[in-house]
Amino acid sequence: MQNPKYVMGLGSCTINGGMYFDSYNTIKRLDYYLPVDVYVAGCMPRPEALIAGFEKLKTLIRAGKAEGANEYANRFDWYKENQKAVIRDWDMPDYNW
Repeated sequence: MQNPKYVMGLGSCTINGGMYFDSYNTIKRLDYYLPVDVYVAGCMPRPEALIAGFEKLKTLIRAGKAEGANEYANRFDWYKENQKAVIRDWDMPDYNW
């Protein structure tokens, strides 16, 4: 996929695991696996919250502060190790990384 890339975390589950925070098969924070530019809280987020999230993302882009894609490239090994830790049956060749 071509650059730029932006990530919005939608819902409480992406922030802290939501109501399933203590479940064995829930990752708690999306930002351990992908850099998140904007979070939109709620379960499910209301339409007004989504619009506010997109407005916040537009503001960050205009200010040059939406740097999630660059952060992913700079900390790739850290994100990759976190991703591998939650995928127990990692059956992907290393050349895909």
